[in-house]
Amino acid sequence: MDKLIDFSGVLYAVVEAIQTEAAPERFVIPYRNERSLYDVLAASCIIAFGFSSREEALASAKACVSTAAA
Repeated sequence: MDKLIDFSGVLYAVVEAIQTEAAPERFVIPYRNERSLYDVLAASCIIAFGFSSREEALASAKACVSTAAA
């Protein structure tokens, strides 16, 4: 049961959940390749992708929100 999780090759994307009653919510998800990302999500929901770390993706998501609000 002592299995290590292989995080090599994992990239992160910023996606947006569109809600009719509330403001859109952005969050970060991991993925292994771009094709699988587009297989699961609609292209219009993907804000940015290709980040090598979750922290980098989160910073980008915050920057996107601040510039959109400005």
